[in-house]
Parts: sequence; C-alpha cells; structure tokens
Amino acid sequence: MSEDRVARVYAEALFSEARKMGQAEELGKKLLSLKERMEEDAELQKVLKHELIPPQEKEKALQSLLPRLLSREKEELITAIVPEYQLLLDQEKDVEPVEVTLASAINPDLESELKERLAQVVGKGVRLEMRVDPGILGGMVLRWEDRVIDASVKKKLELIGDHLKTV
Repeated sequence: MSEDRVARVYAEALFSEARKMGQAEELGKKLLSLKERMEEDAELQKVLKHELIPPQEKEKALQSLLPRLLSREKEELITAIVPEYQLLLDQEKDVEPVEVTLASAINPDLESELKERLAQVVGKGVRLEMRVDPGILGGMVLRWEDRVIDASVKKKLELIGDHLKTV
C-alpha cells in the first residue's frame, strides 16, 4: 500500500474518532502544530528517522498522543496524515483550500479581505494557505482544485520577454 493511501487511512480513522468526540477541528489544529514542529526541528527529525532508536524513545521525544503511529514505525506518516486530515475537515465544513503565494507577507486586514473575495469567486467558504516566495517579485499566484491563476510580476515579465522574442 502506498504511503499516501496509508496516510489517508490513518487520517480517516483519526477524523472519525475525533468527530465522535466533537473534537475534529481541535485535533486538526494539534496535528498541524505537530507537523510544523517536526518540520522545523532538525534534531527531532533525526530522532524520529533514526532506525536504531526504539519506538518507545521516539514516543518520548515526540511527547504526543500518537503512540500507535510510532510503535508501527510509521513516523514519516505523521506529516503525511495532516493534509489528508485537513481535507476531511474541509469537506465536512464545505470549505475549499486555496493556496495563495505572495512575494511578501500581507497584513491580517488585507488577508481577511482576500479571503472574502476568494470565497465569492469560489462559491463557498475558503481556507487560505499562505505562502511567501520572493521569487515571484510581486502580485500573487492562486491555486485551488485544478486551477492556477498566476498574476505574478515574474509571470508577466516572462510573457513580455516571450512576446519580444517573437517580434
């Protein structure tokens, strides 16, 4: 079974149990926080990926409530489970995830306005996944479902350059 499929199965099981307890959203936030912590902490990654460290030690290092994942030596799945879990949570709340890439961070008021406008375009609630990529120079790139709207300065400059080459 592929890692994505295994992650989906774990996410569905976690989501189902959390929903029964009325804590689906809270667990989603905790999983996201755990994933971010794991991605940021190089030392924790070394501990979790080290083959000679027993699962019990890994569980202590994580200090989490996911011992079943650790005892089955599926540490790498923790970060794969989070997006699958978030998709289930979004489906239940009828929310569409929209990835927004900007050249620099924006203030919360502007982010809130962007969220409102995108909700009108998408036709349902929106959960923004904000990314910063100075390489786009300005503007923004939007991704949701199978759509990409590239309104970046970099893309516009590329289009101008392509046009000038054909002239």
